[in-house]
Amino acid sequence: MKTNVFYLLIILFLGACQDSPKTEKKDAEEPPVTSAVEMDKTNESSKEAQKALKKITPLSSEELLPYLPKMVNGHKMANQYAYPGGGQMATGGYGPADNQYNFSIEDGAGTKAIVKNFAVSYKMRHKGPQDTEYIFLERDSYETIAFLQPKISRNQISFIYNNRFRLSLEGPDKADDLWSYIDFENLKKLDQLK
Repeated sequence: MKTNVFYLLIILFLGACQDSPKTEKKDAEEPPVTSAVEMDKTNESSKEAQKALKKITPLSSEELLPYLPKMVNGHKMANQYAYPGGGQMATGGYGPADNQYNFSIEDGAGTKAIVKNFAVSYKMRHKGPQDTEYIFLERDSYETIAFLQPKISRNQISFIYNNRFRLSLEGPDKADDLWSYIDFENLKKLDQLK
C-alpha cells in the first residue's frame, strides 16, 4: 500500500510541475509544426549532410577568428575570443560593454551535430521559456531562428551558412534589425572552404 501511495505522490508531483496551458496568438505566416513523417524525411537528409560534414576537418577556433566581421551596426570589434580545447567556435564583441553585440561562428564540420541540431530545432519549433519567444522564419532564403528576450532587451538570430557554419548575432535590437546587420560580403570568404 505504501508503494502505491508513493507512486501516486510522484505522479501528482510531476503533474503539478508541468506548465499550465497558455493561450498564444498564432502568427498567420507561421507554418504548422512538422509531422512525424516529415521529420523522418528531414532526418534522412540531415544524416546525408552530416555524413558529408564528418569527412571535413573542422576549423579550429583560432582559424575561425579571421571570418568574424570587422564591424556590426557601425560598431568596431571590441574583443574576440577563440574557444580553447578543440572548440570549433569563435566570438566577437562589438560596441560598448554595457550594450554589446556578439557575433559567433561555429564550424559544423567533423563529428559535432551543429547543422543537424539547427535543422531539427527549426522543424520542431519549440516554444521558449516564460517571457521569451522563438521566431522561426525564412529570411533571404535562409532558415533563421530568432530568440527574443524582451524583458532584458536581448535578442539573438541564428542561421546556417553554406550548409556548414552556424552563425549567430546577439544584441539589443529587434530580430529583423539584427538580420540586417549580417555582413554577407564578409561571409563570402567562407565560400572558399569546402
